[in-house]
Amino acid sequence: MRLDKLTEMQIDALREIGSIGAGHAATALSQLVGHPISIDVPTLEIVGIGDVPELFGGPEVLVAAVHVRLLGDIGGSMLFMAERTSALALVDLMHARAVGSARSYGADEEALLTHVASILMSAYLAAVGRLADVSMLPARPSSALDMAGALMEAVTSAAALHADVALLLRTRFHDADTSVDAYLFFLPDPEALDLLLGRLGVA
Repeated sequence: MRLDKLTEMQIDALREIGSIGAGHAATALSQLVGHPISIDVPTLEIVGIGDVPELFGGPEVLVAAVHVRLLGDIGGSMLFMAERTSALALVDLMHARAVGSARSYGADEEALLTHVASILMSAYLAAVGRLADVSMLPARPSSALDMAGALMEAVTSAAALHADVALLLRTRFHDADTSVDAYLFFLPDPEALDLLLGRLGVA
């Protein structure tokens, strides 16, 4: 089944997984940084892979990204992306300091963002695994700061991706004072999507 052929019932089931995963990720991040972090999933959308760079303002906009291949019963990839300014704001949020404190995206910032993205992805995969009774594990993450267009080309090439659409979970991190938006993309292999929806009872 193609992502762009999903019914509203199937999208609702995937959105529920997103909400559960976000809750678990928020708990894990709050424990990690020592102060409350909340994560919302405002929307779940189907987007064309070729349209992804436009979400950030165009293919030449600098974007921080973390990519993992999926291992286990469900094959595919997950991709976490945030425009550079948002990535730095997320670093500040994790450190409980004023947005704008982080001025450059160096090795420490990249390591922290990779850790945050890995926690988020693992929480989603755990939610999928419990609800659908499947095994899903993330491979070792790779991260980069590059232009949005170049990043998408690299991901689709490395993953040997043949699909032309992706499932987008718009993800909002916030505490009492700050809100930061990021993007989490799920790019399942075609046969993996059929298996997942079947296990969720909405095939």
